[in-house]
Amino acid sequence: MQLTLYIYAFSTMYMKLPLAAFFVLMTFIAQAQTNHLPSWFMNVYHKKGLDKKYALASFLKPSFQQADFNGDASPDIAVLMVDKQTKRRGILLIHNKTNDYFIFGAGIRFGVGNDDYNWMDKWTLYNKKTAQVKQYNVKTGDMTGSKTIKLVHPGLLVEADEDGAMLSGGIIYWNGKQYTWIQQGE
Repeated sequence: MQLTLYIYAFSTMYMKLPLAAFFVLMTFIAQAQTNHLPSWFMNVYHKKGLDKKYALASFLKPSFQQADFNGDASPDIAVLMVDKQTKRRGILLIHNKTNDYFIFGAGIRFGVGNDDYNWMDKWTLYNKKTAQVKQYNVKTGDMTGSKTIKLVHPGLLVEADEDGAMLSGGIIYWNGKQYTWIQQGE
């Protein structure tokens, strides 16, 4: 009987140890990745109080993207994040010069991406000078064609893919006044 209790106690402790180590490791990784973010970004993140509601996350690689998204000749940062209360995933983008911030997902609806980007399998910078915009019939929702638009700045291509092929997604793109969603895939 004592041997059984000893084995049970040991196995219970052994099973909890890897789980605890996993959480410590994940916290360390998230902290290490935020150390690579520029200090101006972290200052805005804290001064605007975003750290109270949102946690920076690393559910995809890379955990952040840097580009001049709004065309002001200054590098901006987009980072993965999670709403602390609802656990909804999303993207936080901060403009370097103005410190304006934008939230896509994480409880805030944006484009076809909805308010939770838990569907997102991949994200990359979109640096092409054109994009195809799908056009739909308003009444039926059927696709009627597409048109090519010119892009002046980089965007963020967010995707849900299967076996390396894009199922759906969109480009988050600054049109000079606001961020828009350019539907890609289905």
